[in-house]
Amino acid sequence: MEYGKIKPSGQSGGKTVYYEWIRCIACFLVIFNHLKGFTLFMNSSGIKQVIYMILSALTKINVPLFFMVSGALLLDRQEDIFTVLKKRISRICSVILLFELGMYLECHLYAIIQGREHAFSVKRFIYGVLAGELEETGAYWYLYAYLGFLLLLPVIQKIAKQMSRQDFYTLLVLHFLVCTLLPVCNLFLQMTGNDEIVLAGEFSVAIATFPAFFYPLEGYYLDHVLDMGSLSKRQWTILTAMAFAGISLSCLCSYWGGVESESFISLFDYLLAIDAFVFMKYVVVIKYPVLSTGKIARAVCFLGSLTFGIYLLDHYIKLVLYQQYESFMERWIPSMVTSFGWCVISMLIGGFVTCLLKKMPLLRKLL
Repeated sequence: MEYGKIKPSGQSGGKTVYYEWIRCIACFLVIFNHLKGFTLFMNSSGIKQVIYMILSALTKINVPLFFMVSGALLLDRQEDIFTVLKKRISRICSVILLFELGMYLECHLYAIIQGREHAFSVKRFIYGVLAGELEETGAYWYLYAYLGFLLLLPVIQKIAKQMSRQDFYTLLVLHFLVCTLLPVCNLFLQMTGNDEIVLAGEFSVAIATFPAFFYPLEGYYLDHVLDMGSLSKRQWTILTAMAFAGISLSCLCSYWGGVESESFISLFDYLLAIDAFVFMKYVVVIKYPVLSTGKIARAVCFLGSLTFGIYLLDHYIKLVLYQQYESFMERWIPSMVTSFGWCVISMLIGGFVTCLLKKMPLLRKLL
C-alpha cells in the first residue's frame, strides 16, 4: 500500500460524513451485541450455526470502530492535560455518574415494585461506580476504557504524529501474537490434552493489546496517512481475503473451542474493523460521494450525533420494554429478526429521547 498525508474529505456541515456512517453502524452493532441474536450460534447447528457465527463475528467490530473514529478525530490534535481534563475527562466522568445513578435508581424502583430486597446507599453507589460493578451497568465498560484513553491523550497524540508504516504493522503484529496466536495455540494444546501457555503477569504490551490505545492509533493512521485513492485491485483483494480468513478462523475456533463461549468470536475483530473502516471511507469519499452530500449526509450526520445518547439509553429502554417486546415478536418471527428489529426500535426511541435531552443546556454538553 502507498501511504501519504491526506486531508479528510467528504464533509458536510463541518462534520466528516464517513465518521458518522461508521458511528451509526457501530451503534447498531453495539445494541445487537447485547441481545439474544448475538448468542444464537451457541444453541443451533448446521448451516444456521455457521450463519449465526458469521453475524456474531461481524458484530464484534462495534467497539473497535468507535475507538478508531475517536483516534482519527482526537489524535490529529495536540492538547495539554489541563485542556483534556476540562473538556473531555470531566464530561465522561459526569456521564458515568449521571447515567449509572439513573440505572441504580431504576433498579431500586423495580425491586420495590417486585417486592425484592435491594441494598441502596450512597456508599454502595460510590464504590460500585469506582469498580464499575453496579448492577445492569456492564454495557458502560466502554466509558471506563475511554476514560483511560483520555487520561493519556496528550501522550498518545505525540506518539500518533510520529507513527511510521513500520510502527503501524508492528502494533498489528504484536496484537496478532498476543490476542490471536496465543489463544489459538492454547486451544490446540487444550484439544490435544496439554497444558496451556500462560504468560507472566508482569509481561504487557499495553499499547498493542489494550483496545483503548491500539484501535485509536490504528484509526488515526488509516485515516490520516493511508491514501484511499492509491489502493489497487490487488490490495483490495488482500483486504477482502483478510476479512474472509478472519471470519472463517474465528468461526472454526469457536466451533472447536465449544460454542458455549464467545471468547473466540472476536479473535480477528481488529482485521474486520480495519477492513470496515477503510471500506466505509472509500465508499463514502471516493466510490459514492453522493453519500457525503445533500439530504443523505445531513440525515446520517444527525443520527451520528445521537449515537452516544442512544448507547447510553439503550439499557434503560431495554429494562422497561424488551422482555414484553421479545415475548410478543418471537411468536411470529425468528429470534434473529426480533433482535434486528429491537436495534431499530432502540435507536429510534433512544434517538428521540436524546433529542429531547439535548434541549437541556447541561445535558447538551454531555450528549
